[in-house]
Amino acid sequence: MKTIVSALAVAFVATAASAQADPRSSQQPEGSQLAAIEFERGSARLDRGKDAGFGMIAAWLEENPDGLVVLDGHADPSGPTRGNLKLSFARAKAVREALVTVGVDPDHIVIAAFGEGGPASTRDRRVIAWGTRAGMKAIVARTRAIGPSIVSTGLISALEMNPRPVVASR
Repeated sequence: MKTIVSALAVAFVATAASAQADPRSSQQPEGSQLAAIEFERGSARLDRGKDAGFGMIAAWLEENPDGLVVLDGHADPSGPTRGNLKLSFARAKAVREALVTVGVDPDHIVIAAFGEGGPASTRDRRVIAWGTRAGMKAIVARTRAIGPSIVSTGLISALEMNPRPVVASR
């Protein structure tokens, strides 16, 4: 894992400064924000030239080998709920794929994608990565409390094959 952290630092010039406070942090069970990865409007393409904070994510997992990294995918409030949910999922999936490519164990990554949940903001074109030692039950409960969402671990391929993903909501 140390090799991965070094490679990430070189490839992504990762720094702790990329993590910004998130208004939902009080809803994160035992969690700490690790990174905020921003996207262009309407896009799920990851800009590899920007500091994505992947080094901080890998370092946290190295220090917390039993932990999980939750990738909260968001879209801005414009557009239909289903489209925003799909875009949020695609953004979180892009971050997941980049983390797996550089050696992060996919079994330690959980995707939570949001439609209209949480405070609306035009800055919500991002994926917030946070680390937690809480179990899946706490992660799902926290995600459902925010609003319409998708929670996924290793079931990404199953969700992609289903054109109408299961939506967890109240």
